[in-house]
Amino acid sequence: MHIDRFPAVAAARADGRVIADNAGGTQVPRECVEAVGAYLARDNAQKGGTFARKIRTTETVERARAAYAELAGVPPETIGLGANSTTIALAMSRALASSIRPGDRIVVTDSDHYANVVPWTSLRRFGAEVDRIPVDARGELDERAFAQALAREPVLVALPWASNGTGNVFDVARLSAAAQDAGALVIADAVQAAPHVSLTIPDTLDALFFSTYKVYGPHLGVWYARPELAERFFTADEDALPSSGVHWSMETGTQSHETLAGWLGTAEYLRGIGDGSVRTAIARIDAYERELAAYARARFAERADAVTLYGRPAKEERLPVFAFNVRGVAPQTLAETLEAHGVEAALGDYYTPRLMRTLAPETNGVAVRLSFAHYNDTADIDQAFRAIDAVIGIAA
Repeated sequence: MHIDRFPAVAAARADGRVIADNAGGTQVPRECVEAVGAYLARDNAQKGGTFARKIRTTETVERARAAYAELAGVPPETIGLGANSTTIALAMSRALASSIRPGDRIVVTDSDHYANVVPWTSLRRFGAEVDRIPVDARGELDERAFAQALAREPVLVALPWASNGTGNVFDVARLSAAAQDAGALVIADAVQAAPHVSLTIPDTLDALFFSTYKVYGPHLGVWYARPELAERFFTADEDALPSSGVHWSMETGTQSHETLAGWLGTAEYLRGIGDGSVRTAIARIDAYERELAAYARARFAERADAVTLYGRPAKEERLPVFAFNVRGVAPQTLAETLEAHGVEAALGDYYTPRLMRTLAPETNGVAVRLSFAHYNDTADIDQAFRAIDAVIGIAA
């Protein structure tokens, strides 16, 4: 599906290789590549001013903001730009630190990437107390522990939209509603969800963030916040010049204009496959990837006697993200065998150490991860499973 539009994917396919580490970062379409070069060749300038390059640069930044807003289904004035999700979450944390009082409670989950954990646990330096929500053997959040944590009236709850370790998708609307009812500020990590599902941000979610390089774009981060949060994210002084949007509160310095231009190229590609709509494109990608994930889940189910698939059982839906091990084989050996068969897979704990140590204690949380995107197909999955079968043969 659309392989020819992605130069890196087409080159890998020509070399007999499979790009299957898409949860770590997706490849970019040709429109993105060309847009980055075109900006640097013609428009390289700072925002503001009266000459043409400055005007075009300002337009590039605001058009990129609008394209992010289209993806998230929110007004552009609620969108802010940043370097990446981790940096954005840390900026939010530091901005909120002044409002933390000794004894304030913060809730984080063991399912989350550390980008949505460490920024919040760092608030212990200001007197906050942290409640961690554990996961069960399926990678699901412990609902009883979550309810108990909310009963302690936290000031902030950090939630995962989807797990980059297991592909599990969580009911953010329900979880955020419960957290809001408890009086908490609710922030979600949508990094793994954004490339796979159409984001519908519930009214009970105060802020979220994701990274463009997971959504077929360059290395950038983006965040959404309710407008009334802007003043909490920014300590105003007499020289502050806030604009009409939330972005004035945390957009510091000069943004990467060329990569914002690249994101506009990605948005052009998405609109091309979505009848002019970025959200329609993501919905179509979601439908295709559900079929792709079902095909992979069936292949895992056929090998259940030899392969441990982490997260929800193979019969249940998930994103096209699969962390697994072959029993009796070191994860390093499994990853090296996949590489020898031309399959690019991830190895490690994916910055979710508590999740993976719970699911894979036998390897101290280390597993191999295959993750697919809409430019993959069933032939890619078959190639991966030929490598897995070779490893199973070694272990037999």
